[in-house]
Amino acid sequence: MSAISHRLLRSGVLNLPRPSPGCKPITESLLLKDAQAHHCFFRAAGLHNHLSHHILAAYDLGATSSLLQKIYDDEASDQRPIILEDQDKNMKVNTKSWKQYVGNQNAYNGFFHFFQERIEATGVSETLGEYIFSPAANEPGLNMLVRLMSGAAHPFIQIGYGLEFGNDFLVATGLAQTAVTNPLTTTIFNYKPALTQTNGTSNGTKSILELLREVYDSPKLKPVPYDSNALISARIKDALRDGGAEEVQRISSQLQVDENVTEAEVNEKIEEYIWTAVLLLFATGKEGHKPRLDFFLMHIVTSSLFLKSYVSVLQNPLHKAQLLRAYLPVIILLTLSRGRPKINAELIMKASDKVRPPLHPPEKLYQNDKTSIGNPIQDEDYNPWPALIEASLYAPDSHVLKTMRTLVYAAREYGDTQPGQVAGAYRSGRDEETHPGMAKVDGSLFVRAAGVLMDYMGWTTHGQVAGNWDRSALGWEEAWLDEE
Repeated sequence: MSAISHRLLRSGVLNLPRPSPGCKPITESLLLKDAQAHHCFFRAAGLHNHLSHHILAAYDLGATSSLLQKIYDDEASDQRPIILEDQDKNMKVNTKSWKQYVGNQNAYNGFFHFFQERIEATGVSETLGEYIFSPAANEPGLNMLVRLMSGAAHPFIQIGYGLEFGNDFLVATGLAQTAVTNPLTTTIFNYKPALTQTNGTSNGTKSILELLREVYDSPKLKPVPYDSNALISARIKDALRDGGAEEVQRISSQLQVDENVTEAEVNEKIEEYIWTAVLLLFATGKEGHKPRLDFFLMHIVTSSLFLKSYVSVLQNPLHKAQLLRAYLPVIILLTLSRGRPKINAELIMKASDKVRPPLHPPEKLYQNDKTSIGNPIQDEDYNPWPALIEASLYAPDSHVLKTMRTLVYAAREYGDTQPGQVAGAYRSGRDEETHPGMAKVDGSLFVRAAGVLMDYMGWTTHGQVAGNWDRSALGWEEAWLDEE
């Protein structure tokens, strides 16, 4: 048994009440079992093991011990063993040999034990600094920071859960996953903040939403012709051809974050990232059509939640700046891979902020005694969040719970935002929206998005069939032609 902790030493960002004292120990036990038994990819093609994500998302949303066990039982049978072949047992990853095994799936178990040892020796923050952020860890061929952000940000998410809940075992699994993940195109991450300052947000930088506007407006990033069968890897390569990579670099370099960044500026950027992530997923549909929620844009929403946990643990201000800078190219790349879908905030702001479960009229769910104060049958007295959270808990797809967690967190942190006050709603120095409808966006965005999430993915506890994330690459006009 490793000397590092497999306990949950910190509460989750939501920490909703759980029904019994048995929930925490069973969560710790199931997480340990998964970490010790299972590989990070349940298929050789690089499809990720989400078991720990599902368990912790459910735990943070208030799941019972029984539900947590059922989640484990449902998903554990799909996983591959942590040692893929008997000969893998002979792979000894250490401080001298680790570089030669980077990118090798069969070395995952070796990396897992290696990073346990490093965390035990130097602690989590120092280990992250040495093996993710240091120049040595980012030599050509290693590119550990890029690997962290690759694979639809899954290594970033895996470590993020460990940081959020104070579980060092999970951090070790995430570092091991990072080491065996194939990196995105490294060139777009090789940028530093531009020396010139722009007249943007309060700290003199352009907002994330304004930089995204530049992505939309750039002729160099115009989508190639639509191919419904193209893989995301091919779409990313297409987007970066003919000057595309240099254009992503140019736009990303306008993010003014360096080692002198203050805590207030860090928090401001995290807030901007979360608003942008939610808008990219929920406001990029098409007028006159049913909503679509893109599978890859969804990962921006689920990963954005962990930025706060990273900056809370990282002790070196330079590492915080590196992290915030590296996240922007990921958003741009995933957006380009979906055909550059454009934010139209008016679409999501038309969605209901009083969404209710289907099939049952409110009159059958509530029977108010005359002594009650207020009436949940009436929209003005109704808070949809309890029903939304409860329904998401039982969704068969872990991404539903993970997306709901981000939306609940965002509503708690930014739900009081008034129209016109969203960071980046307007272009720098102009009374002009960065995206259509941004002047009207307020803190109700998140409950509206949560309602769309459940309507789209299915209220399975109310008789609806579970839905599927959209993979059509909805930014292309042709992706909408086959809609029923």
